[in-house]
Amino acid sequence: MDTEAGGASRAGGAGLHNEDAFLVEQGLGLYVVCDGAGGAPAGEVAARIAAEALEDFVDWTIAELEREDEEAARRLVERAMVHALDEIAHAERDDPKLDGLTTTITMLLAHGDLGVIGQRGDSCAYRIRRRRVEPLTAEHEGAEAAPHAVTHGSDFRVFAFSLEPRDTIVLCTDGAEAAVRDESIATSAASLSPQLLASRIVSEAHRRNSSHDATAVVIRVRGEGEAGWLALSSEPRGTAFGHTLEPVSTKTPERRGRTRS
Repeated sequence: MDTEAGGASRAGGAGLHNEDAFLVEQGLGLYVVCDGAGGAPAGEVAARIAAEALEDFVDWTIAELEREDEEAARRLVERAMVHALDEIAHAERDDPKLDGLTTTITMLLAHGDLGVIGQRGDSCAYRIRRRRVEPLTAEHEGAEAAPHAVTHGSDFRVFAFSLEPRDTIVLCTDGAEAAVRDESIATSAASLSPQLLASRIVSEAHRRNSSHDATAVVIRVRGEGEAGWLALSSEPRGTAFGHTLEPVSTKTPERRGRTRS
C-alpha cells in the first residue's frame, strides 16, 4: 500500500521560537515529529538533529528491507532511533553550550502493509479508522499494549502494527494532542487532504492554547489503485525520494541538494 502525507507546525507564544520539527519523506515511507525539550538549551537544535539523523539513516539502510520482513523493519527503526540519539549526544559533547540537549521523537516507517513506530518522550501517534481516533502509542491512556514492543531501558520503544486502506495516522507533539482527539477531527479525516488535516489540527491546537508549539504530521494509507489527494491536484516538485514537506528550520537549503515544495 502507498501512503501520502502532509505536516504543519506553529510556534507558541510570540511565534518567534519553535522547538518542534517534522519530516515527511513519502518515497522512504518515513514520517517524524520531534519536540525539543523546552527546559533545555537549544531544544530546536535537538529536534532538528534528530529529524535529519533519522532521515539519513533510513536513506542509507532502506534497501536492506524485504517487502514483508517485519522483524527487519522493527530492527531498522530501532537502529535509526539509536543513531538519532547518538547524533544528539555527539553534538552535546562537541559544543558545551548545548549541554542538556534533548528531544522527543515519534517516527513512523510505513513498509508495505506494516507500520513501525519508534517513540521517545511524550510526542505521540494516533490512528483514525472508521471515524474513531485510537491511540497507538501505548504510554497514553486507553492504548492497547502494542505487539512486538521493544523497550531500551526507559529511553524509547519500537512496535509494529498493521496498516489498512483508508487508515489515517497522526503523529503529533504534545501541544497538538488534545486537538487530535477532538471528534471533529475524526469525522473530517476522510474528507480532507493530509496537508489540510494537519493544518487544521495545528490551527485548532493554537486556538485552544496559543502558548505551546504545536506540530502534526498526517499520513493517509491508500489501497491498490486508489487515487490519492496528490493525484487530484497538481503534483508538487519532486525530490530524490518523493515529496518532502518540512519547516525550513529542519534543514539548510544546501543540505544534500534537496528540492522543497
